[in-house]
Amino acid sequence: MTDPARALREARAALDAVIAEIQQVPRFRNFLAAPAFDDVAEAAREQPVTYLAAAERGGVALVVRGADVTEVALPELTRRAVADGLRGYLDRYTEYRAAETKAAETKAAGRPDRAVDEDRGGSLLTARRRWDDALADLTDWLWPTAMGPLVKELAGPETGRPAVPVPKVTLIPGGLLGLLPLHAAWRTDPARPTGREYALDHLQISYAPNARTLSAARAVADAVPGRKVLAVAPPPRANDLPMSAAEARAARLAFPGGSLERRLTADGLLTKLGAADVLHVACHGVADLAAPLNSRLILAPGEEVTLSMLMAQEVRIRLAVLSACETLLPGTELPDEVVSLPTGLIQAGAAGVIASMWAVPDLSSAMLMIEFYRHWRKAPDDPAAALRNAQIWLRDSTSRTRAEHFDGGGKWPPPSVTQEVLDRLSLLTPDEGGPPDLQDRAMTGWAAFAHIGV
Repeated sequence: MTDPARALREARAALDAVIAEIQQVPRFRNFLAAPAFDDVAEAAREQPVTYLAAAERGGVALVVRGADVTEVALPELTRRAVADGLRGYLDRYTEYRAAETKAAETKAAGRPDRAVDEDRGGSLLTARRRWDDALADLTDWLWPTAMGPLVKELAGPETGRPAVPVPKVTLIPGGLLGLLPLHAAWRTDPARPTGREYALDHLQISYAPNARTLSAARAVADAVPGRKVLAVAPPPRANDLPMSAAEARAARLAFPGGSLERRLTADGLLTKLGAADVLHVACHGVADLAAPLNSRLILAPGEEVTLSMLMAQEVRIRLAVLSACETLLPGTELPDEVVSLPTGLIQAGAAGVIASMWAVPDLSSAMLMIEFYRHWRKAPDDPAAALRNAQIWLRDSTSRTRAEHFDGGGKWPPPSVTQEVLDRLSLLTPDEGGPPDLQDRAMTGWAAFAHIGV
């Protein structure tokens, strides 16, 4: 039998080794170093910073507003409850990813998938529904356990409708809480389009690994006034993401002076990154949960950019948009899991990152990102607000209203992008996520992305 205390000590030692390796790089000497309270107070000067932690007998949220700290007791947020809830969700998610891989292999081989045991989640549609249900259960649990009390503290007494303007907050979740979509915590509300009220409705939520990196990110944001976008999508012949090119084209056209690259190597991306103000990557992504420094973006077959490669760069960019699968996932084998692609990019000199917590649907992601740029063009100093607005739109719309939205004319998005979205919507089939109502309402489409930094 494994000794839990010994396992924890070994995991802690492994984490310390990873951190020590990163801190050997001169620019990263303060990587994950414990901040003093003055660092936390400074980080919370512009908007509240909230630390979330689970413990053996209940958790706590510490809401920092400048030098003031408010404690919100979360008695049901125990470490065991978090681990159990996350384990059930990750089991369903692993089943779905395995079924997705099997379906892709079967399609590539040109033969029907009749040999898969559906009861074990082999059927892609069945596995997708189980994952949707597990995510809904997890985020339902998160409302009374963590986010409901926090919404009450930050947004004031509950009135049934969000405050205007919506309060902003930066969450710093500890341990396994860093794997949870806290912004998607919900409770029932029949008056809303989805029948649910979400934390996102009441708060504009960003995340950060710690207070010190948040202050560094603000300094970068102030120093990067431009918005020149480097948009990257896979080469046409190697692209199994039909909407990635349209999405990247929309990103390039959102601000003047951008470029679209579809044949970029890993070295090419790292070279061009130094001249960009914004990076938008629409491609495949892989999270290595056991060795997070190996988490990577797959630009094309054989062309991968790992977290360790990104952290070796010195850049100054306002925002990195990682529109790919699993780009926000940190490791699960270490306590206080905080080493991820967004963390590395912020340490390398990004002010903010938008990344995904799981495998994201191609069409839903493209529509979300196109809508994100619609809002960000209007308010270029607040990407977190633009993401929230895009998520609420995607969440509350249906396939029909989405088509009407993109077919409504106007200056955004550009006509070529609009037509690709409409063509793809017209081809939507049950094989791409189940019946339209299921896909419209599933959180897997809109809730995957989160904003990290500023």
